[in-house]
Amino acid sequence: MKEFYLMRHGQTRFNAQHRIQGVCDAPLTELGIEQARKAGQYLAKQEPIFDQVFTSTSERASDTLEIVTGRTDYERFKGLKEQDFGAFEGQPEYLNPKLLPDGQGYGEYFVQFGGESATQVKDRMELTVRAIMESVAEGSKSLIVSHGAAIAQFFRRVLDPVPDIRGLKNCCILHFTYDQGQFELVSVYNPVEEEYIYGGEE
Repeated sequence: MKEFYLMRHGQTRFNAQHRIQGVCDAPLTELGIEQARKAGQYLAKQEPIFDQVFTSTSERASDTLEIVTGRTDYERFKGLKEQDFGAFEGQPEYLNPKLLPDGQGYGEYFVQFGGESATQVKDRMELTVRAIMESVAEGSKSLIVSHGAAIAQFFRRVLDPVPDIRGLKNCCILHFTYDQGQFELVSVYNPVEEEYIYGGEE
């Protein structure tokens, strides 16, 4: 069995301004830096010695990882990036359409504007995370930093039944196990508010 912690980056300038942020990037705010520090404190208490650390190619994710772990020996993967929202990138969040039911996210909506569909995000996230897990040693522990919508689409693809988890806040941490090709979600923790929103650990 292998373990990994999949977490969202800290708050960014675009998050604070309520702007749509997918493949476009914005720096962490002071609050985002503090959120990452709190995540690092929580993970230190869990005593996971990460054998390897991974992040998306976005600056907000790699900066979060460096604050959380103090490490720079990470691998970056484009497959871990946030959903591409096409022409909506950088625009006010109120322009987003309503989310579809049953975990479909925004469906195919952004494709017509040069972005990605929810299915495309699910495909690349599963492919990337599965490839990472297949590449690491048995019994290892990993940290992966990604993005809110991308993480949600990932767990909706690989978990059955799908847990009712909505609105992953900045620096939320999902603890998974991976065994013989199967993903299992152990817990979801919000280090900012210091509470488990799914599962829980001793």
